[in-house]
Parts: sequence; C-alpha cells; structure tokens
Amino acid sequence: MNGRFEHDAGDAETTLRYFRGRAMQMLHDDRDWGWSGLVTPLCHQGVEWGSETLLHELREGRPCGPALVSVYVYAGHRGRGHLRRHAGARPAGQRYLTTPGCGIFEVLAHLDPATVMAAPISGWPEYRAIEDHYGAGVARRSGVPLMNHVDEGLRVLHRWLGASPAALRAYCLHPLVQGDADLRASYDAGLLDGLDPTAVALALEYRHIANGFLSPMESHPGYEDPASIVRSPLAAVDRMLVADKLQNCKDFRRHHRDSHPRASWLERYFTRWLEALGVGLDEVDRLDAEVTVPEGRLGPPRDC
Repeated sequence: MNGRFEHDAGDAETTLRYFRGRAMQMLHDDRDWGWSGLVTPLCHQGVEWGSETLLHELREGRPCGPALVSVYVYAGHRGRGHLRRHAGARPAGQRYLTTPGCGIFEVLAHLDPATVMAAPISGWPEYRAIEDHYGAGVARRSGVPLMNHVDEGLRVLHRWLGASPAALRAYCLHPLVQGDADLRASYDAGLLDGLDPTAVALALEYRHIANGFLSPMESHPGYEDPASIVRSPLAAVDRMLVADKLQNCKDFRRHHRDSHPRASWLERYFTRWLEALGVGLDEVDRLDAEVTVPEGRLGPPRDC
C-alpha cells in the first residue's frame, strides 16, 4: 500500500479524500464518470461503520442510467457483515463501482457479479511504481497532489490520443527518470527492475527529448522558432510530450499565471512547446474542463 490512499480510515472525512482521489483515477478510464461529490456516512444500530458515494456514467457530459455506488468499510468494522447488508439494501439495479487499488473487487463481485471495475490502468505495475513514489505528495506552490499530473496526462494519452499501452506505461514512469537525480535514485533503488522494457525505453527517450528544452532555460532557439525544438522520431514519445505539456500548462494557468514571478516567460515556454507539437491552446481549456473534480462534502448519515 502507498501513502496516497488511506486504506484503514475510521471516519467519513478521511474517506471523502479517499473517494476524491479515486475519482481522479477514473479520469483515464474507458468511460467518463461523474462523481456526485457527496459522501454519506453509514450507520447500523447507532454505530457509524463506513461511508458511500455515488457516481454516474456520463455520455456527452450527461448522466446515463442509474447511479453506481462505491462503499468504504472503516477499519475495525470489517468482517462484520456490513457489506452483505449494504448489498441487500441497495436500490434495485444499482451496481457497485471500484478500482484496482481498492482491493475489494472480488468481494463485491461475489455479492453482485455486475460490479464494475474502473480505471484498470491504475493497477498496472508502472502506475503503481509512480504512485508508490509520489504517495500523498503535493506540489510546493499549488498544493495539488503530484499524482494529478499522471492521472490527467493519462486521460490525454488514452482518451484523446489513443496511445499504445507502452506509451501509457512510459508516461507513468517519466517522473522517475526525467531529472539526473531522479534517474540515479530510481536506478539505485531498482524501481525500474522488472517493468515493461519497451515502456522503460520510451520513458528514457522522453527524458532525452524533454530535457532538450526546459522552462528554466533562458536561452533556447525554440522561444523564437518552435520548429527548432527537437522532436522525437518516435510518435509514442510525441504523444507523451503532448500529454505532459498540456497538463503542465493547464496547472500553470489554473494556479500560477497571475502570481508566478516568471509567469510571462512560462506562458511563452508552454505556447512554444504546444506549437511545436501541433496542439492548439484551446486544448488546454478543454483539459481544464474535463479534469475538474468536485472538492466533495459530507452529507447526513443514513442507517444501513
């Protein structure tokens, strides 16, 4: 288990953060999911034992069909029949929704064979490697979880660009190898051992190309002529760069454009990269809209 998700929560407030993190993971599922943002504590005979939240499949941005439910049983209340009772009390036709990291798919599928497993990419070894590395870490300036860069970038790669599984795996790995210190630490710790060799090769090629033009560089021909920015001969790496630059530009515009001391420089930097990759700036706004997830709130408890 990694530090990103609290698997032994004992209160609804902690599960709210848990469910919001899972909603972020679902951004790169094959289907679109709309999270209600409402987390409901569950009680039985006056004792709070867990919480639940609802999600809808979205089609063209609109809810489609009945809501699905995700449930969390608090540590100390497991193995007491709460899930079985919850399953029996659901509205007719309501299905469970879970992700690989929750670790309860088999249990839920035993109670309801129609249980849905979302975000399968989050169960891949390469995804787990970066999730273990980042844990619950957040960006220094914005406080945004570091894993958002991975989840949102995977949405671009998988849902927008139809990238290959190897490119998706490589994108998960790129933060582990991009900087010299990152590469050295990952190599020494064996973090890349046993992973898909094609994905590792793509991640290293990504490092080679991306490090050729970084935002701290104050002098680079790419600022004047985007065509001078060196591109990879591999289309998979180009797609990874599109995902990376779109996501970083989105975060810059959302959190730093009006406050960062180098804001105008960074705006120019991202614009040049996107021009080199043939991506319009309107795609930054599109990504911003698609990855906006509710902060979430707690509702009143209900008996179950």
